Amino acid sequence: MKTRLVLLLILLPTYLISQETLRDKSFLLNFGTEFRITPIYRNGDQSIATNFINPDLQNSGPALNFGVDYYVTQNFSAGFKTSFRYDLITTRIENTASETERGLMFGYHFNLNYHFQVFQKGELFVGAGLSLLNRNSEYVRTESILNEEGEVVGSNSSLDNYNFSANKIFVGYGKGRSKIMLGIYISRNTKYFDKKTTFILPFISYSFNLVKLSTGN
Repeated sequence: MKTRLVLLLILLPTYLISQETLRDKSFLLNFGTEFRITPIYRNGDQSIATNFINPDLQNSGPALNFGVDYYVTQNFSAGFKTSFRYDLITTRIENTASETERGLMFGYHFNLNYHFQVFQKGELFVGAGLSLLNRNSEYVRTESILNEEGEVVGSNSSLDNYNFSANKIFVGYGKGRSKIMLGIYISRNTKYFDKKTTFILPFISYSFNLVKLSTGN
């Protein structure tokens, strides 16, 4: 009896580790954090920002991610993540109107990944995808109406937002259930400036696989 118990204690961890590394035809649920660094603009590309936002403040800072990866093969996977950020939505840059509004914003991320088994106890991976950022950033935009003498005679209100999409590329290292990743978002056209302006948004993230759901036989 004691011999069987000792064998069980030795073989069980080995079996669990092997099951964790065999992931083809499986869904892996994951949770993690991300930190986005201040946007980097191309030389000469940044134009005059609107009076309603500071794009650097809105797009930098921490986020929480929850997602799922489906492994088509042992090394190739497709993933979807939702990010959550409580951050700046609008603020006036001019001193005459310094109101600041904060709220919960979402991001939706679709990506493809490929893993390279180059280490005995770890792996490298690269990936690319599309991200839909700053969802739920709607705000009421109020602009003054001036007469010919420059006097305020009324105002005009409309509902606006700072939604934008971005291409995403990244590289990372994974070991066991943990992964660390470095990457960039490459924005498409945004509403931040009076002319078309794109920027690069670097980020670093960490994720942990919570559970594996196998669909294979």
